[in-house]
Amino acid sequence: MSSYHLNRFLFDLKLKEQSYKQALANLDGALNNYELSAEEKQALKDGDPRRLRQLGAHGMLALYIMRLNPEFRSNIYWTQK
Repeated sequence: MSSYHLNRFLFDLKLKEQSYKQALANLDGALNNYELSAEEKQALKDGDPRRLRQLGAHGMLALYIMRLNPEFRSNIYWTQK
């Protein structure tokens, strides 16, 4: 298992508006664009930054999974690049 694709997904979620919109509309479809393990996919679906960190995600990138959480979506922090 390589953490590259996990970090790549989180990086794209942060910086690529198209990736963000695709993940909002269809997270499973967005995840299929990356070579992720079942465990990584589940952690992403759960929106759990701590678990993502344990799986090899960079600490700062792991937080960007929160962009998909409706409670955090309008927070100015997540809209900054």
